Amino acid sequence: MAWSKHNTRLAFVGAGVVGGSLAAALSRAGYSVVASASRSFASAVELARWADGCVAYETPQQAADAADFVFLTTPDDAIPLVAASMTWRAGQGVAHCSGAASLDALDAAAAQGAVPGAFHPLQAVSSIENGSKSIRGITFGIEGGENMRAFLSTMAADLGAYPIFVRSEDKPLYHLTGVMMGGLLTTLGAATATLWEELGYTREEGIRALMPMMRQVSVNLSSSGLPGAVAGPYARGDVGTVRKHLEALSERAPHVLPLYCELALVGLPFSVEKGTLSEDRAEEIRVLVERYMRGTAD
Repeated sequence: MAWSKHNTRLAFVGAGVVGGSLAAALSRAGYSVVASASRSFASAVELARWADGCVAYETPQQAADAADFVFLTTPDDAIPLVAASMTWRAGQGVAHCSGAASLDALDAAAAQGAVPGAFHPLQAVSSIENGSKSIRGITFGIEGGENMRAFLSTMAADLGAYPIFVRSEDKPLYHLTGVMMGGLLTTLGAATATLWEELGYTREEGIRALMPMMRQVSVNLSSSGLPGAVAGPYARGDVGTVRKHLEALSERAPHVLPLYCELALVGLPFSVEKGTLSEDRAEEIRVLVERYMRGTAD
């Protein structure tokens, strides 16, 4: 079957925030989202609420039977199990939305004649409402054969997003980049905001104070690229300031010291590349930071 926006009925099996966000965005883009199912029928009903004409079904099989193309938006570990539990029609499309799993997660469906694919939104999604509004401009990692790639690439473009094709062997590294920029960046923000408690403020007040800087970092990276966006005491070679940071963390937040040191060391080459930090000064900073990492600072 040649899938297209106008002749393909879509179903979602798995009604979490990724599935719900994608279903809502596709419905707004003019795609026909006709069916949803999940472990919880209430979750399937909630997803259906976000897509005009979508019907919530009690079982994944019922949802798949109503559609030409099925998105499996379950947790990653459940994808092979759900795919194997269902009966698939020859030529029916099935795509998961995992960033780390490859097409072999859909082997059971492919063995019955279904056509496998992967369509991963490279975005941090925390709710259906926010997620569906944040898809424009993001990147989708796509896997599949020629027809699958063509359909999903067009779908990404219709969502205002950018398609890239990811090789199976590259999926873990590809997904890792998203986790570092999404989940771990959130963790970095949380750890940094919590330091404001040492200043006598709440971490919520810390987030409020730091968020404009986080937004500007995104702007700088987008407009100036690397290494142009690199800034701060490391880029300037301010050894004295770096030493003060290390001393403060050692005394008042030693649990954050390893994180700070690792990030500092990873970032030094970009400052050297920018040309604002000499090799000699970079080595001086590296030695200082590593002393604090080992606990051998004077």
